[in-house]
Amino acid sequence: MHHIIMFGAYCRTRALVALPLLVTAVLGGPAAPAAEAAVPAAAPSGAAAPPFSEAGGSITRSEVLERAEDWYDRGVQYDQGAEAPDREGTHDYRTDCSGMVAMAWHLPNTDVDTDTLDRRSVTGRIERDNLLPGDALDDTDDGHVVLFTGWVSRDAGTFTYIQMANSNSDMAKDTGSFADPLLAGHPTANYFALRYNRILDDGTPVVVPPARNLDRYPWPVPWPTNRRAGEWPR
Repeated sequence: MHHIIMFGAYCRTRALVALPLLVTAVLGGPAAPAAEAAVPAAAPSGAAAPPFSEAGGSITRSEVLERAEDWYDRGVQYDQGAEAPDREGTHDYRTDCSGMVAMAWHLPNTDVDTDTLDRRSVTGRIERDNLLPGDALDDTDDGHVVLFTGWVSRDAGTFTYIQMANSNSDMAKDTGSFADPLLAGHPTANYFALRYNRILDDGTPVVVPPARNLDRYPWPVPWPTNRRAGEWPR
């Protein structure tokens, strides 16, 4: 009898404990503690970097400057009769002023000069005031071209540029002014501004057409040319 009484007391105790839990579950109780914010997983160390441009394809202004900087850092020397590879090692470009600009723009044709850079199939002429990093200043009269890298003061007409200068200076960086009589050793008045046709401002989305995956996303059936009136394609 003693054991029966104790068991009954135990059951009543468990029921009293469970009752508030049941009421909370039915009627709703205090909100559960908020979970900690998830911490984004770090990218794996072997993650691939964004792809570089392809020869003759669209290229961002920052990549143009990076490609020119690569020749500068490597100390590529001026030689109109020689060539040097770009940073990917997939194309060789002539190591003179126009060859350097062709390399920076990642042109598919490496045999260019200051005249061919001025062709409308490659570039368009712009006002000097509209120059942006990655554009060029071309002097076809004297046969020299430099790569514009940025404004020091647009109002004052001062800017920075990089060039494959000559056999004494090789790859060189300098500051120029449209108010000065000479730019890179040639008359400033002879230079006009060029913008590569395939250059993109950084942040401009590149539209890539979707791949045709016929297994998951069948393309529509071509509209038949010999259908009869009122007949829908099957």
